[in-house]
Amino acid sequence: MATLKIKSSGIIDNILAISSFLQQHEIHWSLITKVFSGDVEFMKQILKPEVIENIHSIGDSRLTSLKNIKKVNPSIRTIYIKPPAKIYAKEIVEFADVSLNTSIHTLKALDKAAKEQQKIHKVIIMIELGELREGVLGNKIIDFYRAVFALKNVETIGLGANLGCMYGVEPTYDKLMQLELYGKLIEATFDKKLALFSGGSSITLPLLEENNIPKSINHFRIGEAAFFGTSPLRNQQFLNLSTDNFRLSANLIEIEEKRIIPQGEISEASIGDTKDYDESHYGKRFIGPFLILEC
Repeated sequence: MATLKIKSSGIIDNILAISSFLQQHEIHWSLITKVFSGDVEFMKQILKPEVIENIHSIGDSRLTSLKNIKKVNPSIRTIYIKPPAKIYAKEIVEFADVSLNTSIHTLKALDKAAKEQQKIHKVIIMIELGELREGVLGNKIIDFYRAVFALKNVETIGLGANLGCMYGVEPTYDKLMQLELYGKLIEATFDKKLALFSGGSSITLPLLEENNIPKSINHFRIGEAAFFGTSPLRNQQFLNLSTDNFRLSANLIEIEEKRIIPQGEISEASIGDTKDYDESHYGKRFIGPFLILEC
């Protein structure tokens, strides 16, 4: 049987270290807990009041996880970090205090659900900065915010962006400056103040350490650094965070060097399409061993 050993003390130390580091830079942050997979016992071990007291919110992309977080501690501020489908508007308002959004249709559904629940639901609007993930296009952002500001039970608290996630577009100073400028344009156009400029994540931490991000970027969404101690910008340990918090143990069934591509006639088989291989690759081998684990 495969077993995963988790060093909760290392994770807690990482969270406290990140909180201290970001406080020095006057930055709010959300702890992203996708790695929890909604496990209540894991949450109870980590989400203790003394651990998360300086964290803005706890974020996840699963509604079931946010529901369980509220079970562990109803007072925890939660943030839904995946643009929600409008059919889940009722549940989003019920279990998420804040959500990231890109669709005016969804926002109208959230507004309706919030009115029914007698709540004000807070939202951060995501803008496209080149990563080609979620985000409103820059040339549509003013009209988009005009429509959002007209909603009565939705409060727009910020502007955000995703970088370094889908295609690995690095969060450079210039990219983050675009986020700042769009935000300032919105503030000037509508005479409203945006509380959060959410442009940071684990990949942005080294830039912050080098004081190489615009001053207005004041909210980070961090998961990898908290749990694994690393930043994907250079795939290195950040600060002196603990990097050995998870250890997988399993039985090895086979360990062999094998050819880099299969031999014989290739068909779709169970993968749904036929792969093409360059015959010049025949004879080349994997640099490392081929492993089969019993899980």
